[in-house]
Amino acid sequence: MEEKSKAGSFYLAGIGLAVALIGAVFVYLLWNSYSKAKATRGWTETECLVIRSKVKERSAKNITREFSWSIEYIYDFDGVSYTSKLYTLRGSKWGSSRKDTLFLMSKYPKDEKAMCFVNPAEPSEAILEHDSKAAGYSIWFPMLFVIGGLGIMISSLRGFKIKFMPC
Repeated sequence: MEEKSKAGSFYLAGIGLAVALIGAVFVYLLWNSYSKAKATRGWTETECLVIRSKVKERSAKNITREFSWSIEYIYDFDGVSYTSKLYTLRGSKWGSSRKDTLFLMSKYPKDEKAMCFVNPAEPSEAILEHDSKAAGYSIWFPMLFVIGGLGIMISSLRGFKIKFMPC
């Protein structure tokens, strides 16, 4: 009977470890997103010129049309000219709202000046808008899984004494 409870305890410890590891992956992903978004707040604001701004459209059978906006702009940083195609660090995404896509195109029309943010450590990297830091404000939720999973693991293994065999 004692072997059965040991096996059950180890199984429960494995479940707790799996829950903690899955939570840790999401904590890492959210923290990574937050730290990247926060880092861009320190980038150098620079004037740029939009050289391409257009809406892309795609559709497939029985699927609603989707829209994406693409942009390209040039800027000078420390006397060197660069181009970028990034709106945010995450790039452009496809969506079902033509109105939202057209709004971005009207906000950054071709042959107009705008302000972009240039990474001073890597001047070839520039964005027009900062990503949201919301990921950092929701990191507490997957942290509950890490804490809960570790709690399950520790409580299931409590009371076990590990015996080592002499060599």
